Amino acid sequence: MKQLLLLLIAACIALHGKDDVYIGIGPYMQTQPYEDADPVALASPVIFFDNSLFYIRWTRVGMYILGDKDSDFSWGISLTAQPQIIGYYETDAFNSINSRKPTPILQGMDERLDSWEAGVAFSVEYHSIFSELLVLYDILDRYNAFKIRAEFGKSYTYKNWYFIPSILGIYYSEKFTDYYFGVKEDEADPSIGRSHYSPNAAFNLAAQAYLKYDIGEHWHLLGNARADYFASEISDSPLVDKKYMLSGMISVLYSFNLFSEEKAMLNLPE
Repeated sequence: MKQLLLLLIAACIALHGKDDVYIGIGPYMQTQPYEDADPVALASPVIFFDNSLFYIRWTRVGMYILGDKDSDFSWGISLTAQPQIIGYYETDAFNSINSRKPTPILQGMDERLDSWEAGVAFSVEYHSIFSELLVLYDILDRYNAFKIRAEFGKSYTYKNWYFIPSILGIYYSEKFTDYYFGVKEDEADPSIGRSHYSPNAAFNLAAQAYLKYDIGEHWHLLGNARADYFASEISDSPLVDKKYMLSGMISVLYSFNLFSEEKAMLNLPE
């Protein structure tokens, strides 16, 4: 999390408008699943980019390989990659992120490193309703497995306001949950309540919303809020002291037109 949120960040939604590129900066905050770990608070650059061939969305990057668009219905298939930001380093056992507060539950644990995932995304949009399915695999050989994410949402527009709520379901494979939330036998320490724990695969639920306000032709405010509800396989871990994780971001954006009105190569949803 510490370094990955310093990457270029873009929304996982399209910003409707005549401009092609949105650039800004703003604070990002996220609670941590691990016991006594303080929330992350970072200044994050924000970029929205989609030229119907390549895109950046949140921490995701991608390239369309197939798709079609008409006035009512659009679909696309893309190759995509994104960082996996859950994890902790050896220093987090003594000083949690952005804090001097000790995190004793992690002392004596092997590091659980963040990673990058790559895979395929399939997206569909019908009028203002959209859905997306992602199948991703760990490409840095950290947890060495896959996860699946499905999202369904709807966009609303009123004057200068643009609102997009959505719900998500995320399937974490057994290797994922065991790597980030499990406790190996040689890591168990009953004196601090850290027993051996090997979880099964988990299915998390999440809800999020984006809200954009157009200040002027090229200036915009963007806010995001998200809540992830942990499956019991995660919340029952001796490393975890909560059933949910909250995150949010607010940013001031400047937009401009980098490309011509005629989109390149593929005519996919903006």
